[in-house]
Amino acid sequence: MKTQSSTGEPPVVSIVVPVYNGERFVAETIESIRAQTFRAWECVIVDDGSKDNTLALVRSLTAGDPRFRTVSQVNGGPSAARNNGLSLVDPRSAYLTFMDSDDIWTPDALEVLVATLERDPACVGSHALGHCIDEFSRRYEDPAYTSQGSGRYYCDTAGKVVRLDPSAPTSFQSLWFSNPYPPGLLLARRSAYEEVGGYDLSVCPLEDWDMNIRLSRLGGFQFADQVILSYRRHSNNLSGQSASLIGSRMRILYHKTFFSKENTPAQKAIVRQNWRATEMLYMRQKAGSLKGHLARPNVPGILSGAAGVFLHLFRGARGYPTAAPGGKENPDIGVRHHPT
Repeated sequence: MKTQSSTGEPPVVSIVVPVYNGERFVAETIESIRAQTFRAWECVIVDDGSKDNTLALVRSLTAGDPRFRTVSQVNGGPSAARNNGLSLVDPRSAYLTFMDSDDIWTPDALEVLVATLERDPACVGSHALGHCIDEFSRRYEDPAYTSQGSGRYYCDTAGKVVRLDPSAPTSFQSLWFSNPYPPGLLLARRSAYEEVGGYDLSVCPLEDWDMNIRLSRLGGFQFADQVILSYRRHSNNLSGQSASLIGSRMRILYHKTFFSKENTPAQKAIVRQNWRATEMLYMRQKAGSLKGHLARPNVPGILSGAAGVFLHLFRGARGYPTAAPGGKENPDIGVRHHPT
């Protein structure tokens, strides 16, 4: 379906907003989209089978504004909703972004992202920074989130994990160590999303990290050192499920990304290098813990710490992770893997 932006021209940016039972926060999200200083956009809101008043509220809030379209689907999760929205955006738009239904953009968010991406035709996307807000839209500081966003890292040729230069794009290499999130922080070329395909329905949570890694195989993301989004933390956040996060991170990096047939020879070398660097980081952490246990001394801690040091040293020297459950010989490396 073709959409007209507020200027009467085809939209430059397509925005997809999946929402499920989001009546409490979605109005602020919609208003932050409507307030954008960059006006050439369209927004497809996909109600993922909400059981509350979300669908009626969204339709009421967007009535009379042709830049918004709202569709409803049977509940299938955020990735299915994003894929549905992706299939409905205007095929003439140049760029695409996914906005979560509880986050809030600054008025210049799209302006910043579009200008940043257009500075470098070789890049497939651009991203910026966010800060945290609570369920009452009050800002608060989360050093871990701030560090994750601005402290972009990569593994250098010496095998050390070091910080990226502020002017350097975020790349396939650096996405192993950190991911720009939530999705509203990133804008990418619509053609790149079409080339890599939709979101993987088997990955949840951190499906946005998986998508960003896949996009980065085509090129980097230019970085804007500027806050453009308020990232809302509340009890219903999917990303707040820490145990699921750890398991999903391992599946994405250690299984899917490492063994992907989409990796070029250079990317295969990168994931091997990143794997070894990660194991050496864990080994040094265990060694620091072991040193503390030796000073006490704490015999159970000493035994556990020593085992951890040798485990990560062995895994780093081996050079590859074990495959996902059901693992089998991987022809890309020529060795046999066993289930974890």
